[in-house]
Amino acid sequence: RAVRRIAERAATETDLAGRRARVTHGTATVHGRRADVSVDVRLPYPAVLGEAGERVRGRMADRVAELSGLTVRAATVRVHSLSPDRAAPQPPPA
Repeated sequence: RAVRRIAERAATETDLAGRRARVTHGTATVHGRRADVSVDVRLPYPAVLGEAGERVRGRMADRVAELSGLTVRAATVRVHSLSPDRAAPQPPPA
């Protein structure tokens, strides 16, 4: 459970151009000294999905390894949805 929480927290701490992802679900499986972690996230819109997903994945893997001492074998990020950034300028109505 602690490894899952670390992964979820790391995902939400990832800087995405001053915005943050929100975790909708997370899992972690530990086998000896190895861990597989996965999160489903809601990303701020607009976002470059590949870049944002890779940043979340990298941060999650690094923090889990750093804080737990485990080797992260697999780190998976699934984009569950996109959420409009309320601070971003909205296009004028058509």
